[in-house]
Amino acid sequence: MPAKPPVIFWPAPPGKPRIKFIKTISGSNDVKGGPEGVAGYLFGDDIGVGFTKPVFAAAKNDVLYVTDLLTLHIYDFKNKKYTEVNGPLRTPSGVAAGPDGTVFVGDSTRKTIFKFDSSGRELGTFGFINSPGGFAVDDARKRLVAVDAASDQVYVYSLSGKLEFKFGGKGAGPGQFNIPYGVAVDPKGNIIVVDSGNFRVQVFGKDGKFIRAFGHAGIKPGDFMRPKGIAVDSQGHLYVVDAAFGNFQIFDEKGNLYLFVGTNGAAPGQFQLPFGIAIDSSDDRIYVVDQINRRIQVFQYLKNGAAPAPR
Repeated sequence: MPAKPPVIFWPAPPGKPRIKFIKTISGSNDVKGGPEGVAGYLFGDDIGVGFTKPVFAAAKNDVLYVTDLLTLHIYDFKNKKYTEVNGPLRTPSGVAAGPDGTVFVGDSTRKTIFKFDSSGRELGTFGFINSPGGFAVDDARKRLVAVDAASDQVYVYSLSGKLEFKFGGKGAGPGQFNIPYGVAVDPKGNIIVVDSGNFRVQVFGKDGKFIRAFGHAGIKPGDFMRPKGIAVDSQGHLYVVDAAFGNFQIFDEKGNLYLFVGTNGAAPGQFQLPFGIAIDSSDDRIYVVDQINRRIQVFQYLKNGAAPAPR
C-alpha cells in the first residue's frame, strides 16, 4: 500500500490552519493521482522520470511545468499525462505558462526564450536574454515578464515576442538590482521582483515604475538570506522562497510577514536549497522546487482554514 502523506498544517494547532502539506512529486509516475511521491521518496519505489537539478516552476489550470537540467517536465494532472521536453533546450531556467497554454522557457546557454505549445511542441524563439531568471505571464495584459540576472534588468515582452520595455540596472537604489531571480505579477498587474543580492523584494507598477521595496539581510522571520523564487496567490499574498532558511515566507502586499513554512531538512515540509515556486491561481495549489532533495513539494493555501474539494 502506498504511504499516505502526513497531515501537516501551518501554523501548527491551535492556530487556524492556512497552509497544508499535500504531497511530494519525485518523478513522472506521480502524475497519476493519489498519495504519490511519499512512497517513492521514502521507500525507493519506481518514480519514472525523476528530477536532476530542478530550478523554476510554473502552474496553470492543473498543469505543472518544471525546468531541470536539459529538460522541461510537464505534469498534466487533469489528464494524468506526463511529457518530457528537451530537444532544443540546453540550460533551461525560467518558465511561465500563458492563458492559451503556450509555455515560455528561458535558456541561458542559447540566450533566448523558447515557446512551446501545451503538448511540448516547439513554436519558435524570441528575444535575447543573457542569463534568464524567473518568468511570469501577465494574463490580463498578455505579456511575458522575464528577469535577466546577468544584466540586472527585467524585460517585458508581448506574448508574440515584441519587447515592450525593460527596466532596472546594477545597483542598490530603488529600481536597481543585484542578481535578481524570481518575478511574479499580482492581481493588480504589479511586477514583483526578488532582488536577491540586495536581500529584498521590489514592487513595480505595470509600467515598470518603482513603487516600494521591503526586506533586508538577517536571520529573523521576515528577513532574507538567499531569496530566490516568488509567487502570488489569489488574494495577493507574496510567497518568497529562501534557500538559506529552507522555507518560504508569506507576506501581504505591503511586505508585512504573514507566515513562514518549512525548515532545512529532507522530511515532508522541509527543504534543502529550495528555489522556484509556483501557485496555480485556479485553486491556490502551491508547488515548491526542493532542489537538493530532487522533488517538488505541494501545499494548499486554505482561504478559510479549509481545503477546497479534493480532485
